[in-house]
Order: sequence, then C-alpha cells, then structure tokens
Amino acid sequence: MGAQSAGGGDHPPSQPDDVEGGRRQPPEVAYGGQFGDTVRARLETGFFARLVPGLLEQAGGGRLLDLGCGDGLAARVAGPALTEYTGVDFREGVAPGQSQPPGEHVLHDLRDGFGPVGDVPFDVYLATFGVISHLQPSQFERLLREIAAHARPGSVIALEALGLGSLEWPGLWDTSPGPRRSLPYRLGSDVAVHPWSKRELWALHREAGLRPVGVLDRSVQAGPKTGEGRYWPGLPPLRRALDDLLEGHGEEQARGVLGHPLPPLPAGPAAAVHHALSLRRQRLAAGRGGTPAGLARAVWALEARSGGGFGHGLTVIARKP
Repeated sequence: MGAQSAGGGDHPPSQPDDVEGGRRQPPEVAYGGQFGDTVRARLETGFFARLVPGLLEQAGGGRLLDLGCGDGLAARVAGPALTEYTGVDFREGVAPGQSQPPGEHVLHDLRDGFGPVGDVPFDVYLATFGVISHLQPSQFERLLREIAAHARPGSVIALEALGLGSLEWPGLWDTSPGPRRSLPYRLGSDVAVHPWSKRELWALHREAGLRPVGVLDRSVQAGPKTGEGRYWPGLPPLRRALDDLLEGHGEEQARGVLGHPLPPLPAGPAAAVHHALSLRRQRLAAGRGGTPAGLARAVWALEARSGGGFGHGLTVIARKP
C-alpha cells in the first residue's frame, strides 16, 4: 500500500505516477526536465565545485562513485584530483548542449540496491541533488549498509537528502519518518520524496557502521519548490526571483519578491532561521546600486556554510572506520 502524502494522495515513495492519467510514468519521463534552472547553473554548481574536490582531497584518492549521477555534474567539477569516475543512474541524463562526462556509466535504479559497480572500493561515495530522498526509508537504509560493506577504511561518503527543515514544506517539520512524511514532488510528473532531519541522517549512518563527521546545507533560501504554494501558502517565489535577476530581467519585481516577509510558520528552530534570513534579504532588496546578478549573488551569500538542517539539500559527510 502506498504512503499517504502531505497533499492527501496515495504516493508510494519514489514511484512516479502520471497525475493526469493515473498511470505510472516511465522514470525517464517522471524525472525529466531537471537541467534548465539558472540558479542551478550559476549558483548551486559552485557549491558542488567546492564540495567534490574537497571530498577527494579528504579521502586521499581519486576514485569517485556518483550515485544518481544525472547529467554528470560531479565529474565536470571534480578537478584534477579525479582519476576514475563511475556514475550510476536509471537513465542517460546528459543536459542539452553537454557531452557525456568521461568515465563509466552504469544504468541502474538505486531503489533496487547499490548496483553493479564492481568489487574495488571507491575513495568517495557521492549522491547529490537530494537523491537519497527519492528512496523509501528501508531502501535508503539498505543502500547505506551496502556502501559501508563496499567502502574501504577511510573512504568518504557524502549523501544528500532533501532537508526536513526546508522552507518549502513547513507542514512536515514536526512529522516523524515514514509514510506521513512522504509528499508528491513535481519533476517531469509527480514523484514521491521523503525529507530527512540532520539528527535522523546522523543516526542512520551510525547504524550502518559509518562515522558521520559533518553536515552541509544547500539552498536554504531558494529551494526549487519555494513559493509554488503546493505545500505551504504565502511563501514568496524566491527561486524564480533569483532566476530573473541572474538572467537580467524583471529586476523591480524580483526586488519586491526578495523584500516580501514570510508568512507565519510553525514555531521552532527552522522558523527562526528562515525569518532571520528573510529580514536580511529585505535589507538587501531595499538597497540600490550594482547589477541584478550581483544582487542575486549577494542574497545567495547570506547562506551559512554550516549544516543546521534547514536547506533544500542536506548532506551528511561520513567516513568508513
């Protein structure tokens, strides 16, 4: 039986549905259309361009396994420390205008386990862009155990889930892991996702035999679904405003969005963080001078480099003891 989503429908985690016809879509359709976002191209890519080379340096080796690799961004930003790349995904996912990244590409659905990647351990095991939240909790737990069994002592594991404390879904902040936390998430069509908290991810890594050493937030202010109104009413469309500024149009409207206060949110640490960022955005939006793209980058720079668990993306960095 499927998990009951926040929107009231029946959405088994990570099982894409055709919301118009009631039929399950092929994965390549359900997960299509993810590569055209300007914030991703100009701002979020920089996050991974810092993260991936740093992980390879920490691991002391250049073999990278990219789980749910999509268009192979990790390979393109890894730098000279990368010596061997294996990407795992259930589809060929190269973005328009880009060539296939170098290395091996394994067609495999992570819902069915770790995948046929050989027996030689990797130096870094990576999952980006919330891949982990597209697995059911039991599937994620199995994946962690399989990674722990495959890795060598000293390997670095960096897996990103969707953050429970994201501004996108305040209605989930007080929920427990499991079916009630699953919600429909629109890509090519609806897929179900399961956000996680920092504390929960930390505990699951430990249970799998891995040693967590750090947590990173990504896109605290402008997750892709912020302002769509599907999960929480009254949130300003912050991501679209940043897209407009980066593309050099609609500056006055974008400033209005950035200067808009947040609606009431459920009380707690996540609300305090998001309201504080909102006040800082409002001060930036009220200023004048500079370029639209410069304003977008100034807003992006407000985000802390730490991992409180309040971003769209939440990455736990761990080691194999």
